[in-house]
Amino acid sequence: MASLNVIREASCAEGFCSLGCIAWLYRKIRGSFFLIVGSHTCQYFMQSALSVMIFSEPRFATAIIEESDLAAKTADFAHLELDRIVGDIVREYDPTIVFLVGTCPAEIIKVDLQNIGEMLTQKYARPVMFAPVSGLEHTFTQGEDGVLQALLAISPEEAPGAPRELLLVGAVGDLVEDEILEQLAELGIPVRGVLPARDPRRLPAIGPNTVAVALQPYLSMTLNALKRRGAEVLSCRTPLGPAATRQFYETICRAFGKEPPADLATLEAEAWERIGPEREILIGKRIAVVGDNLLELPIANLLCEMGAEIVELSTPYFNRKAMAADVACLPEGLTLYEKPDVIAQAERVIALKPDLTICGLGLANPFESRGLPTKWSIEFTFTPIHGFKHAKDLAEIIARPVRRGRLMAQRGWYVDRPAAARATS
Repeated sequence: MASLNVIREASCAEGFCSLGCIAWLYRKIRGSFFLIVGSHTCQYFMQSALSVMIFSEPRFATAIIEESDLAAKTADFAHLELDRIVGDIVREYDPTIVFLVGTCPAEIIKVDLQNIGEMLTQKYARPVMFAPVSGLEHTFTQGEDGVLQALLAISPEEAPGAPRELLLVGAVGDLVEDEILEQLAELGIPVRGVLPARDPRRLPAIGPNTVAVALQPYLSMTLNALKRRGAEVLSCRTPLGPAATRQFYETICRAFGKEPPADLATLEAEAWERIGPEREILIGKRIAVVGDNLLELPIANLLCEMGAEIVELSTPYFNRKAMAADVACLPEGLTLYEKPDVIAQAERVIALKPDLTICGLGLANPFESRGLPTKWSIEFTFTPIHGFKHAKDLAEIIARPVRRGRLMAQRGWYVDRPAAARATS
């Protein structure tokens, strides 16, 4: 394993709320409805972040906790109000599953959504599941972890004597999921299913003959829950980029007693050939990876494999055990900042003057104003980037701002700020 120097600055999280995961999960889990139990702030965030979807009747809503609710008997009041709201949802949408999404306000005032969900499940004859998606200690991608735990709670038990099969854990686009399943079929790997399943009525069974592998690096709580159900959890690299994807499939093959075929090396070589132009742009570039979606380590690995130098690396949350396979491939002696102090980090990056900074939206404009090219880390969350076929898309996202800066300079469109002004800003 790489010698990684971890510095935990323990600053406040600088990123989107965990409710952001609903943006991709309500479409991924068909027939679902997400009822957010939170404040006006929760509602404003969802409306502003996902307003483009409002006119398509998105299957999520907010049950707002008012100040007057705090004076009521919280348990009785919440049960009655949520009973009424869930009843309206069932009549209008007829969902196959309803998620009661716990938020910071609901957690602070101790609304027992777990117990309420169990009672409403019996009344409405469909799962009404508590999904802990509080943003108090989590970044926005980790909200998915809470939803998957809720699904895991209603997944069936594995039948006695069930064959040993693979479970894919983590939400990716349907196209990416189909490509991964197709590749696993070609490798002869028996697959039990995917969590989250597209149809929540057909969740995969879990038990001792389940071999789970994560498609995303931010699902540590779900993986721990799978272990408690007796499943085996593989330590694999996140399949982002040609080399990581090959190693991902090789680890799975070995877990099922199969020798990885030479075809995987061929697929890797073809993927590297496709991203040759982007590799030429990024080779030798100094890059700061200070994103907010927990994809920072696998992206840093890809950049190093493409010949770039990582000058600053941080992540909102670091689980050494869950991310062990990605950590093992990082360069020796690299420093990782966990929950970085945003001011101190901004000062470090400005002083380093990297060729590209991958960061959250909150830091992008300050860096751009100082002549530092940036790439929004949120783009990696909403773009298909997993596997061999999408390595080109991933490399293009990273290389685009560097290519744009080069073209602007060639055409005389880019005017750099004076060094003195940059130093005093």
